[in-house]
Amino acid sequence: MKAAVYVGDKTIRMEERPLPAPGPGEAVVEIALCGICGTDLHIYFEGMLPPPFVPGHENVGTVYALGEGVEGFAVGDRVAAGPPGSCGRCYYCLHGRPSLCVDGFEQTNGLRRDGGMAEYMLVKDARQMLYRLPDNVSFEDAVLTDTMATALRGLAQSAFRVGDNVVVSGAGPIGLSIIQFLKLGGARHVTALEVVPEKRRLAAAMGADVVLDPDDMAEDLAAWLVELYGGVGPDLVVECAGKARSLELCLRLPRAGGQVLNLGAGGEPVTVVPAMLALREISLVSSLAYTADEAKLCLDYLASGRFCTEGLLSDVIPLEELVERGFERLVADRSLVKVAVAP
Repeated sequence: MKAAVYVGDKTIRMEERPLPAPGPGEAVVEIALCGICGTDLHIYFEGMLPPPFVPGHENVGTVYALGEGVEGFAVGDRVAAGPPGSCGRCYYCLHGRPSLCVDGFEQTNGLRRDGGMAEYMLVKDARQMLYRLPDNVSFEDAVLTDTMATALRGLAQSAFRVGDNVVVSGAGPIGLSIIQFLKLGGARHVTALEVVPEKRRLAAAMGADVVLDPDDMAEDLAAWLVELYGGVGPDLVVECAGKARSLELCLRLPRAGGQVLNLGAGGEPVTVVPAMLALREISLVSSLAYTADEAKLCLDYLASGRFCTEGLLSDVIPLEELVERGFERLVADRSLVKVAVAP
């Protein structure tokens, strides 16, 4: 089978590899689409994880083979492959926080185990990490499940309440998902901050009440939001851009007693004045990945038509063009939202 192997030093090597064979409890998925995540860009450009391995953790496809003891699936089933792995035995798994599993990264396809930027992928724990796609949900929509579920889990872990006023910084895949879930969840008003014109248009189409380029507002943005939101400011600010300056801005925007939800997970150092957070009692919460239940809920939203996917999948490219039309283009062309690979 063809596989794109990250070997370090900004290098992907195309290899022919043997087709994986499933052991007990395992499954092999024939990959239909694999989304390129911001994490994949960090891996390729910054060496975030040690090589060699096959990247790709946003995977959808068809069950090709099943190992002994796998129940509830059949060869030919259309599936999504996720969420991040978990052992089910550590402190975090036993206390309902499987995304924090001490062995989670070791079991997750595309991070430590070989992922979906290949024709086939071995899934270590089929019972936990596969879920069947509804018949009316296409692969093109289902490949967005990882992004959707990450946004949904973040919002569920925040202090968001029905009737809140919310600011979302960054209208990429996660930010556009957050906007939709905020509106579904009963937000009173949503302001989106985005520097790319094409993404500002998408944010408005997804339901944002006001869409602004934060660079146009300079130091006036915080005061403008206070006036917009009843003289106090937004209840919740969600950082989805993954940039240091975006998080630094977000920390200045909530009302006193408000909250910042950090979803962008950028790797740049951030300058924070702790006294400014303490004086206004601003809380900061972060969220990582998602659970199987949250992914299944996202598939329900897709199947029922309550979540709009139009414009979210910018392009589908061949595996052989992963670097030029995938990694490098996503950095050069900021109007792209999500690009997926079709092995």
